[in-house]
Amino acid sequence: MTTISKAIYALPEDKRLIKIFSPINHQFIENSAQHIEREKIAIVLPTYNERENIITLIPELEKILDALLDYESFLMIVDDNSKDGTGDIAVRFAREYKNIVVIRRPEKLGLGSAYRIGFKHAIAIGAEIIFMMDSDLSHRPTYIPNFLTCIKKCGAGLVIGSRYCKDGSTNGWPLKRKMMSFGANFIARILLGMGHVHDTTSGFRAFRTDTLEKIDYNTVISNGYSFLGELLFRVKQQKIPVKEIPIIFYEREHGSSKLGKNEIKGFLMFATRAFFHRLTKLFHL
Repeated sequence: MTTISKAIYALPEDKRLIKIFSPINHQFIENSAQHIEREKIAIVLPTYNERENIITLIPELEKILDALLDYESFLMIVDDNSKDGTGDIAVRFAREYKNIVVIRRPEKLGLGSAYRIGFKHAIAIGAEIIFMMDSDLSHRPTYIPNFLTCIKKCGAGLVIGSRYCKDGSTNGWPLKRKMMSFGANFIARILLGMGHVHDTTSGFRAFRTDTLEKIDYNTVISNGYSFLGELLFRVKQQKIPVKEIPIIFYEREHGSSKLGKNEIKGFLMFATRAFFHRLTKLFHL
């Protein structure tokens, strides 16, 4: 049965009224578990004015997920009141595919809080592996099986889709953007003490659920793209294994990028704070 509910979820920055649309309920999950024991995975997709992109992305994702016979898969779409009707399209897909939860928030509340609430719902349905992924087709669904293979074979708690490791690259970026991204990432690697990680700013990631719980993801205070840096820094602090797989990052064809100079600046400011935190800890030792 499709359920529509309203609830107050305690976001760190505020308490906001949200609407949740989902054809998934506990009885559905219990019945699925009785028929076949499969590991659950969930993909969290924050959206804001991504109508043209998710029309292509969701069917592509569902095709890839449907072929993963050893996994039961779910999508968590967190929409921040898109003006282009993204939320309505997401609800239509939820009715069609039956494995999608749509969380509709009243306004743009930030990338970090979108992932926090998406993680929360993914954990609630029993997901054991949780993906972070952009909804603008920059991250291609065809890489998902590679993430799962790596997380299983390498024993990693976090797998990053990397543009800067061997065989990784970007497609459609002008030279200026390539230099800006590579430079910011290089500086962040040094500041965060993540020299072994080639792409610290990638938003295409797969976590084991116990990794998110160990780093206490719900207390991460960053809310923009610096959220990515803080998650990674906490993983390092817990000494959880991190692996990378190569991906090609594609420039979006529809809509406008949410990543601007202020977001990069915020990421580097967090990385600087993390660097001084490391120095202080080293000094006290």
